[in-house]
Amino acid sequence: MTIEYKISDNFLSDSEFTELTNCILPITTNMPKVVSNFGWNYICSQVTGDDEGNRFKTLTKIPLLNPVNNWYLSHSLQYQSYYSEALQYFAPLLGKLNPLAFYRIQANLTVQQDTRMRSLFHRDHGGKTDMLTSIYYMNTTNGPTLLEDGTEIECRANRLVTFPEETFHSGVMCTDSPYRIVVNFNYFKDMNAPERLGKPLLMHEMVRESLS
Repeated sequence: MTIEYKISDNFLSDSEFTELTNCILPITTNMPKVVSNFGWNYICSQVTGDDEGNRFKTLTKIPLLNPVNNWYLSHSLQYQSYYSEALQYFAPLLGKLNPLAFYRIQANLTVQQDTRMRSLFHRDHGGKTDMLTSIYYMNTTNGPTLLEDGTEIECRANRLVTFPEETFHSGVMCTDSPYRIVVNFNYFKDMNAPERLGKPLLMHEMVRESLS
């Protein structure tokens, strides 16, 4: 089965991308000091509640993360009707995606590894057929995103890839950069969100809140 996906390179203009990276990317320093008000939370496991079984074992030779390395840093930008104050930094991205409603937006940071390892294949919300997933890459690394048909999406700065939310995918840790930062978007494009998912944040509500 071939997965339908769309890659958009240079998704933001140079000036928009520079402004976003100045707000989000860590600043290398030898002195402990606050360099940004964009905070990160420690998450002890990259994927929970999923077991990929044997289905994806032959897709890639990249090994699974071991328990010691299976952690990451995260910033929840939006979930249903919740939103972070940092959402304002992403206004150009939100406008260009232009969905009917967002369900979740989350920034994820993984750190450099000695060898490339990957997360479990997973779906962000269990395979909602009426939802899309987009991944925006904040920096260029050798840690691609793997799709369930074996496709490897290279991790390139200012690239956006979009595919159906029901698609199984896996993130690969990088070895050529101190960190890999991506922003995950789960959203509805053409229809109302089912009530079972809770109340998503409609696009016009998000714009109003992020600018207030």
